[in-house]
Amino acid sequence: MSMIWVSAVLSLCILAVIVGGLWSRIKIAKGIGWQFIRYTVIAIAIPATVLLALNNMLTEGAVAILSGALGFAFGKQSDGKED
Repeated sequence: MSMIWVSAVLSLCILAVIVGGLWSRIKIAKGIGWQFIRYTVIAIAIPATVLLALNNMLTEGAVAILSGALGFAFGKQSDGKED
């Protein structure tokens, strides 16, 4: 029973990051820069990994997708502009 609650909380955290992040960007009329993308990827990847691991669904494909997203977000070299 407690694993259901943990899974629900982790799922809501992922949803809150997406909705809250986009809402704040729309509210302050600021674009989605690389810093926001990095924050969003890391804030979604951690609970998603834990959620998949708790439910015994952390497969090689899921790890590859999460690693690819992290690599994309953190692999870009800074161009010197403020994001």
